[in-house]
Amino acid sequence: MKAVLLQLLCVASFVIVDGGHIQKVVGVKDANGQCICSMELSHVVFPVHKVEKMETDFYNLTDFLQNQMNKIYNHQTLITTTLTNLTDLEKRVKYAKTFGTHVDLDFKRLINDIQTVVSMAKNISKNATTDTSKEMVTELIKEIDTINTVVTTMEKYDRNNIITAQREIIALRKKLQDCEEEIALASGIVPAMGSPSIGKCDHDGILKVSDPVLVKLNWKGSDFRAGSWGKDFAIGTKFPDHYWVFPMNDDGRTLENYRLYSSYKKLLLYSPIREYSLNVNTKKKCENCGQGAGVVFFNGSFFYNCFDSRALCKADPFNLRISRMNLEDEDPASFNNWFSYKGVKYQDMDLAGDEKGLWMIHGSTVANGNVVIRKVDPGTLSVGSSPWITTQAKDQMSNSFMICGVLYATKRKNSTHEEIYYMYDTNTGRESNTQIFMEKPLPIVQSLNYNPNDQKLYMYNDGYLVYYNLTLITRKVSKAEQVTSIEQQQDSDTKEQQSMVNKGELDTASMEQPSSASNQQQHLASQGESPANQEENPMTVTLVRRNKEGGQTAAGE
Repeated sequence: MKAVLLQLLCVASFVIVDGGHIQKVVGVKDANGQCICSMELSHVVFPVHKVEKMETDFYNLTDFLQNQMNKIYNHQTLITTTLTNLTDLEKRVKYAKTFGTHVDLDFKRLINDIQTVVSMAKNISKNATTDTSKEMVTELIKEIDTINTVVTTMEKYDRNNIITAQREIIALRKKLQDCEEEIALASGIVPAMGSPSIGKCDHDGILKVSDPVLVKLNWKGSDFRAGSWGKDFAIGTKFPDHYWVFPMNDDGRTLENYRLYSSYKKLLLYSPIREYSLNVNTKKKCENCGQGAGVVFFNGSFFYNCFDSRALCKADPFNLRISRMNLEDEDPASFNNWFSYKGVKYQDMDLAGDEKGLWMIHGSTVANGNVVIRKVDPGTLSVGSSPWITTQAKDQMSNSFMICGVLYATKRKNSTHEEIYYMYDTNTGRESNTQIFMEKPLPIVQSLNYNPNDQKLYMYNDGYLVYYNLTLITRKVSKAEQVTSIEQQQDSDTKEQQSMVNKGELDTASMEQPSSASNQQQHLASQGESPANQEENPMTVTLVRRNKEGGQTAAGE
């Protein structure tokens, strides 16, 4: 029995297998005589963790090498591009040393300048009276045609224009100006010296508009994109140096809070003398608030469209009094965003001030949405019964302003420029087209107003305060008119000396029979207004007759 067990069991003290030490091996024979063994190893010899770490390092190294290869490829592309640019630059430098420097010019602008010079030359040719002048203009036109041919050729074959072309155009323009002055002197017409007088209408409208002057952001911040700003628009105002900023609420409709500044320096320093709210009763619906950015500050008071109504409001910031006048007539003004400007909300009624006084520009259903111009009495808030009706739709304009009783309308050209394209003269009832471009810092013109006290345009441009200097067309007078003016001045001086001699007699006569001027001053005093706040020519009245089609004609003065 013992012998059988020894045959079935195979026992060994230890066996070495591939470097691993086996402490004990126990074997059992099965029925076929095969030995089945089970082994216990003292420790595992294969380094599994080291292999896993090496695998991770391999993948990391592969990614790193791929990134380096990409950088090398990008650097190679950059070096190739730089080499090409350097080669091109070297060619241009050699060409410049040989033939002179070149600059990139705008062909369209150059051609427009040439066309302007051609137009000037044709106008001068019509006014030329002497043979010498005609010959001079003819020679200039030939030179202009030559330059035009050169520029056209360069546009086809050479994108790098020679700066000489611009110099030639400048020289030709100077010659045309000299020519025009000589012809004017030969015909007895001399230009008036100096710029137009402040507060006077001795000019023929706008010649050009300066580049925009960006003052600053409005005092509420960039979220308040709509509003209005400027100086007092009344001629002879008692607040000539006061600036005001009136941003609308962030709803783009409500006029509620405003600031007054005593000077331009205070405006820049955000240091107002007054900051008020039109919501004096702090109600949820502000009845005394305004709507739209058509507000102006005229002779110490704000004038605006009353909130949610067809009415005009007047707010005095110094005594906190607010008055209003409902506008109800046969052709009432629109309100509540019915006929506002294009791209601007709730500016149905746009108030404006100029040398002639206070105006209201609005649309109406009777006029089929066209612009209607009315004169406003700043004391009573009553509007004129004879409006001027234009042929231009208000909702197609971007904004408008008044100068000496002439409406100027603007429209958007692109995100950087506006165009003054339309004029309506209430003095004559005539309308015309014009083309004057204005650069703007931001796309939307929220309000635009002309101030006759400094001849500037004030724009509220998407929350920023901007102004422009205007160049007005100086009206020309003849030599005969100048001589007449000098004689009148001499006569006036003589009469003044004579009046000093007969002062006692004149005083007695004036006491017995007051002059019409004295009566006029007494009448103005009884109304509580000063003569400085009236129109320049109070006795001149333009009669406007409305026709059946809803238009109008000027009957006379």
